[in-house]
Amino acid sequence: MMLDMQVDYTGLLNDLRPSESGLISLVGITGDWGGSGSFCCPPGLATLLFSRMLGAEPNESKGIDDEVLDVVAEVTNMMIGNVKNALEVVTGPLAISVPTVIHGRNFQFRNASGLRGVAMGFSVEGHRFEVRIALAPTSDSVGGRPRIPVLGLAHI
Repeated sequence: MMLDMQVDYTGLLNDLRPSESGLISLVGITGDWGGSGSFCCPPGLATLLFSRMLGAEPNESKGIDDEVLDVVAEVTNMMIGNVKNALEVVTGPLAISVPTVIHGRNFQFRNASGLRGVAMGFSVEGHRFEVRIALAPTSDSVGGRPRIPVLGLAHI
């Protein structure tokens, strides 16, 4: 809403599929449940987000610079923060870390801790992006609930 963009949910993605995106922004999630959240997008969407957030003219030739990376980090904070807030009804209080943004070509990422998660696909103005969440209980006090039944994230 803040960026005046219509975002369409395109469905769940295979979590093992390598990202085709050029940028990934990662945040850690901690609490009685822990894991990570990520936002993956192509460079064209990153520059579009930059122009919308700062009220500048869209300019894909701008390239990926520190300003664009800062905007991607802020968008990640907003998206994963909203998911975190919704999950807290089930998980209890959670906290997220400062985002780390990585960009480049021919890279893949995976969750090395073996957490199962969900990868959701979206599209906006001809660009596709992904939001991924992977969580698991971090203590025995959770009460044995292995799944989070909110936001359609029953795959966790």
